[in-house]
Amino acid sequence: MSVLSDIYISRDAEAVKYDTAPDTFTERAQFTGMTPLEYSTLWAIMRGVAWQASSMRDFPCLLQKDGGERLVHGFPPAMLTALGQLTPEQIREVVGKWAATEELACSPADIQPVIEALVRLARSATASGRGLYLWNCV
Repeated sequence: MSVLSDIYISRDAEAVKYDTAPDTFTERAQFTGMTPLEYSTLWAIMRGVAWQASSMRDFPCLLQKDGGERLVHGFPPAMLTALGQLTPEQIREVVGKWAATEELACSPADIQPVIEALVRLARSATASGRGLYLWNCV
């Protein structure tokens, strides 16, 4: 069973509406298998710190339905700022390190589209004063 993992831009007050009306959110990217765990490991890599379970708190849960089968989490605002400032060289470096984590264990080419989408969406969210969110559905 795969976990649907959409990342999207929204205003805080409207972020949970994605669960019932995703097509109304035009700035989004759709992936599978990405949860706050994977994104928190990316955030640790970007900050140059060791991942700790407490870093999951940086991704607050805004919605939990059906016993956790549908979730909405927010990304930390500082992560959006940092993503938006990544240079192409830094992106390549981060992609390599993130792909090598135990959570992903994949080829950098497999995860490159996720980073590119995150950077694009983070820049747009920051420029418009909105946030970035993760919707998961089992």
